[in-house]
Amino acid sequence: MNNYLSVIVPVYNVQEYLHNCIDSIINQTFHHLEIILVNDGSTDTSPQICDAYAKKDARIKVIHQKNTGVSVARNKGIEVATGNYITFVDSDDWLESTMYETMYTAALLKQSADVVMCDFTNIKKDSKEKISTNIRTGFYTKQQIIKELYPTLLVTETFGRLPIISACTCLFKHSLLINNNIRFDAALRYSEDYLFMAAIITKANSFYYLKDNYFYNYLQYEESRSKKYQPAWWENLKYLNKKLEQLLKDNTAYNFTRQLKLQLLHSVLFILNSICNNGTMSTIKKIKAIRFILKEQELKAAFYNLKLDKQPKSLKLILYFIKNNMAFSYLFVQRTISILKNG
Repeated sequence: MNNYLSVIVPVYNVQEYLHNCIDSIINQTFHHLEIILVNDGSTDTSPQICDAYAKKDARIKVIHQKNTGVSVARNKGIEVATGNYITFVDSDDWLESTMYETMYTAALLKQSADVVMCDFTNIKKDSKEKISTNIRTGFYTKQQIIKELYPTLLVTETFGRLPIISACTCLFKHSLLINNNIRFDAALRYSEDYLFMAAIITKANSFYYLKDNYFYNYLQYEESRSKKYQPAWWENLKYLNKKLEQLLKDNTAYNFTRQLKLQLLHSVLFILNSICNNGTMSTIKKIKAIRFILKEQELKAAFYNLKLDKQPKSLKLILYFIKNNMAFSYLFVQRTISILKNG
């Protein structure tokens, strides 16, 4: 294994953003890079852009494949990567110039940490938001990972932002992925990082967090695939919960039963909120869609023997409506909350 960093970039129809992304990688102050651009069947000029960069920079490898999705593209990158650490970049995002130098140095400080994580900035059309996470900075041993990271690995009690969720803000020891056969699940069309990172953290023996280092810039544009509501989300999120259960049910270091239940409820809240905010659906169609989800057996099982005493009153009310299949009440309260928030 070579002492450098393999950077895997899935590329699909991002000609508008691709130059900025690749430039931010090749201009890193850390030069020991293997840059793997996986063109996932793009139909714009992205393939030509990738090939042009490869001709100018010997560190760049380009793989062209049929469109099979971001997970398969990332897995292809893992398959051909030769660096002792691996990371990922989404092709519409970009990096601060010292990101990899700082993170690679941190990785080697403590006997080659299995995972190193930094913070990121959300970039929207008219605003920027620096995102940090509510865990301590510095190095974690295996026991500290279990004690400090496992309790909020899948979800928080108030369904807030997870401390660890993005593969793009982390460096991973190559051997961690290979020895534990950790890959992205190609059947997950959305939230692919969720399952991947749960596997990573439960298999990692060490972890290093560079708090308040906002090295990764995450672009959130209007028509982002990950933001636009799609009905297939619910089936995808049920599948995610089942895969998480398979991964964690036999974990002897920590009991994830409560987290798995709450994680499904978190997914339901996300889906229902997306339905409520869908401007193309009539009220009748929204109620019908909400009722369909509230009758699901997986949801009933999640509520079974689940004590909800750590959530704020407003959230408890929403969960009460969900538990008791009160679609109209849920929609009415959500609309009222939206009106109050917007003045």
